[in-house]
Amino acid sequence: MRMKFYPLALLILFPSDVRAQEAVSICLEQAQKATLAEHPRPVQQAAKSLPARENHPRLFWIIPTFTVSNSSSPISLTSGEKFHLFFRNTADPFTVTYTAFGAGIQQTNNGLSGYGQGAAGYGKRLAAGLADETSVGFFRAYLFPSVLHQDPRYFRKGSGPLKERLMNAIIRPIVTRKDSGGRTFDWSGLLGVTASSSLSNVYYPAADRGIEPTFKRVATSIPFSVIDHLIDEFGPNLEKKFLRRK
Repeated sequence: MRMKFYPLALLILFPSDVRAQEAVSICLEQAQKATLAEHPRPVQQAAKSLPARENHPRLFWIIPTFTVSNSSSPISLTSGEKFHLFFRNTADPFTVTYTAFGAGIQQTNNGLSGYGQGAAGYGKRLAAGLADETSVGFFRAYLFPSVLHQDPRYFRKGSGPLKERLMNAIIRPIVTRKDSGGRTFDWSGLLGVTASSSLSNVYYPAADRGIEPTFKRVATSIPFSVIDHLIDEFGPNLEKKFLRRK
């Protein structure tokens, strides 16, 4: 958008310089062609240098899929791209909405009872939920993947035997992809959830702080991650089935 807007603005604001700019552009273009002729750039290198741009449609027009890749030969993410992935997923309206809904469910069940009830209690639960989402995303999608050179995305198979697709989703909380390719233990995910759960001790009620509650939260996160990845894997298939029925 900006790359197209700025030259257009310059042409409008400085019409007298149009011819001069065109002349300069022609000269630069010719010089670039001459340079490429003398030093041709390998096609493979050029392709690798281009950033990976995948389409991330929302499941059922609602659920974001920013952290899902359908590519069979994905390009590794830079540290900056991992941060963008974390920020985009955390700031998405869906994330905020389901966190607000979760805070309501938690209040109904009197979870984190130290926060109390009423509007004040709900506000504390909502703030804690948003803090949890932000910290787990920061540690699990950005910080540890950047330091350990691991890919935070889920790589969807999309087709093939049901057993293979199920296993691909089930083992994802413990197995991930290295930036250099190949599989490895998902230290980023484990350390990320542990760091986030530990940080929760700063703002959780006293009864929900300590070593035991922290590791209970870590253990509880694993089955929820499996459910998330099952949705990542089979969600598009369910969506197609649902849309065909309509």
